Amino acid sequence: MSAHGWRRCRQVARTGSVADALRVIGPHRTGWGRHLIVPAGPDRPPAVADPLLAAEGLAVVRRAAGPHPPGAAEVAAAREVTLATAWLRLGLSERLLDDCLGYLHGRTTGGEPLIGQQLVRGELAEIRMDHLEVAAVLDDAPPSDAQLLDAHRRITGADRSLLRLLGASGFVADGPGRIAYVSELLADAYAGGDRDV
Repeated sequence: MSAHGWRRCRQVARTGSVADALRVIGPHRTGWGRHLIVPAGPDRPPAVADPLLAAEGLAVVRRAAGPHPPGAAEVAAAREVTLATAWLRLGLSERLLDDCLGYLHGRTTGGEPLIGQQLVRGELAEIRMDHLEVAAVLDDAPPSDAQLLDAHRRITGADRSLLRLLGASGFVADGPGRIAYVSELLADAYAGGDRDV
């Protein structure tokens, strides 16, 4: 996939559905873990029932066994999916930031919007800087494996910070927390394997 395709995936993740963003990446046949997260469909019976994934139009399926140890082609394909997933997750994190900004503008404390609180603004600035730095790393052609894993970790950290700013609404199943949950599962499936992301 080209750099234009990665950016398109990011934009679809930010403004559309997670399933549509996964479709932009293309068929999912590889990853670092034993399971894949794919758009749900009649030809893909889920291996694991997850109502939060189902609500996003996604399913967990078992990855077809490949050669062990994986050859160069399998490693390259898994790495490309890891890169694509980082772009997708960045778009989801930016969507979560948009949701958080709307929430903070609408909530008040002491008669003032939460968005005006110095600590809140500082946290939001750090999150936005993380987003910009991750985008810069992903634009680097190609980022190293360590940079790619760090990008996934930074996205996870930004999402967790945003959930704290969203208060309880960030943790309900039909709220913005569901997107953060799905994003972390995508990282586990396509970037983690046995590594912690």
